[in-house]
Amino acid sequence: MGRGCLSVIVAFVLIFALLGGLLVMAIDTDTSKVASPSPVKMKSKGISPVTGTFIQPWVYMNYTEERWEMEIAMWKEMGIEYIIMGDTLSCTCEPIHDPSKWTINASYPTQNPAYTKDRDVLTPLFEKLSENGIKIYVGIGNALSSTGWSYFDLNATGFENVCTLFADVAEEVYNIYYTAYPETFAGFYFVPEMYNSSNFDNPSTRALYVNNLSKGFKIVFDRLNELNDDLPFIFSPYVNMFGGNWVSKSTENIGNFWKELLADAGFRDGDILCPQDSVGAGGNDLENLAGVTAAYRYAVDNCGKDIQLWSNCEIFEQPKDKFYNQYDGYNYWSGCTVERMVRQMQIVSEYVDRIFLFAVPHYLSPYNTVDGYYDAYKYYLENGELETVPPTPPTKFRTSYQNSGGKKTLTVYWSGMYDNIGVHRVNIYKDGEFFTYRNSTRNEGTATGDAYPNNFIDLDYNPEKEVTYEFEVIDCTGNISEKAAFTVEPGSVPNKVRLDNPYTGPVEESSVEESSVEESRETTEEVSEETSEETSRENNNKKGKSLIKWVIPLCVGAAAVTVAAAFILINQKRKNREN
Repeated sequence: MGRGCLSVIVAFVLIFALLGGLLVMAIDTDTSKVASPSPVKMKSKGISPVTGTFIQPWVYMNYTEERWEMEIAMWKEMGIEYIIMGDTLSCTCEPIHDPSKWTINASYPTQNPAYTKDRDVLTPLFEKLSENGIKIYVGIGNALSSTGWSYFDLNATGFENVCTLFADVAEEVYNIYYTAYPETFAGFYFVPEMYNSSNFDNPSTRALYVNNLSKGFKIVFDRLNELNDDLPFIFSPYVNMFGGNWVSKSTENIGNFWKELLADAGFRDGDILCPQDSVGAGGNDLENLAGVTAAYRYAVDNCGKDIQLWSNCEIFEQPKDKFYNQYDGYNYWSGCTVERMVRQMQIVSEYVDRIFLFAVPHYLSPYNTVDGYYDAYKYYLENGELETVPPTPPTKFRTSYQNSGGKKTLTVYWSGMYDNIGVHRVNIYKDGEFFTYRNSTRNEGTATGDAYPNNFIDLDYNPEKEVTYEFEVIDCTGNISEKAAFTVEPGSVPNKVRLDNPYTGPVEESSVEESSVEESRETTEEVSEETSEETSRENNNKKGKSLIKWVIPLCVGAAAVTVAAAFILINQKRKNREN
């Protein structure tokens, strides 16, 4: 065999070995990682795929300069470039057919004598966003009747009246702010919400619905085109896939309705459909989210316009207790777990152009709620996987009687629960059945500090009977603790147990005081050991996976070279014998 032939064979062998190694390396042996939508794909400039969020004025209207700086630094870290603020104007439109009797309150410096001036919450927002290069979509008003947004029906007159009001507001807001903030004024937001009406299911009623709604929308679009046809218009409808016969549950019919409305109602190239995913409010779930979002994608792709599709991901939840949230008046709105939030974004990212959240300042901001939600989300973004350390349930319980309407009720307090990032919620079971819950609170712009739950009230308590409560802790990521049981016997209340300090968040070594209760230290040490063991296991797993990723391709390459060399030697010997 000549040297040229030998060189060619060796080259092919080396290429084969390299390709074999790369092929094995391409097999991802790390199954713990969670797929994530790319920030680049979502056009985000930050670490997160989120490019915008909604905000309500009651959160920011009392922000100090320091608070603004903290919030905006967090927004920029995420990559938030857009804010949507809808509460520019509110209107009680009763009766819907007589606008002269409406009560209208404006939250900007209106010059319209028919409007009542409320506190100006729009000008300070423009000023602050302009300073920081963040753009705003301005709501052009909200109008409610005694039956909500009832003007979204087959009678077009009420909707036309409301849209005339909105067109006037859009013009006034544009004249006040656009010249002063041309780089900040991104467009207009239509606040009232439409749902998946059963009228979508019948072609004739759907056509009537589209026709009558188009009359109102065209009033708004005609005015916007006169003002500045380059500024986009955002509409954010919702869905209720679990309603009765008043809703359409056909994603095909939902897609057809939006296709027809976007084509006929005056929507323009560059306008935006930003539907609520409705997972937080309970009108949708993760199982149905892909089908509904695909219906919107079909609509924007087939309406004959260049309409953008964004997603309004609801990152809150409304958990239920045994008494359907009427149990003891507890506030049931809270942020959702990061695990659920990530799954929502993963699902919609297959269909949408951008992701907005409802809402970062309310449910994710570490300055409006407990730190754990944002910390858990950052952990996911920085590590490509969700944090997996489960929380520790409570270890101590104290009981006391309260008097409610002449009846003894039981209050149970606890301490000893812990999580390395933060606690999302505590589920409480009574005699083996789910009973109620407590979740981490939010400030919502008040001076009240945020807090983790540490007590609940049993209004249904019978002091003559033994009762067992179980406590299950869910952390901000979504990890679930084991249950801790506590039995209350007749005559044992109050039990006068001295509790440790309530859980206030992850323990920093430098902040552990010498005066801490011994059991609290033991609990912290136990959790630290568990965390250390978990971290050690994770590091060993990663080392093992890294070893696998490199050893296997090297072995494959070496085997390929060995086989090739043997092949060459055999051929060379055969040639020598022949000669």
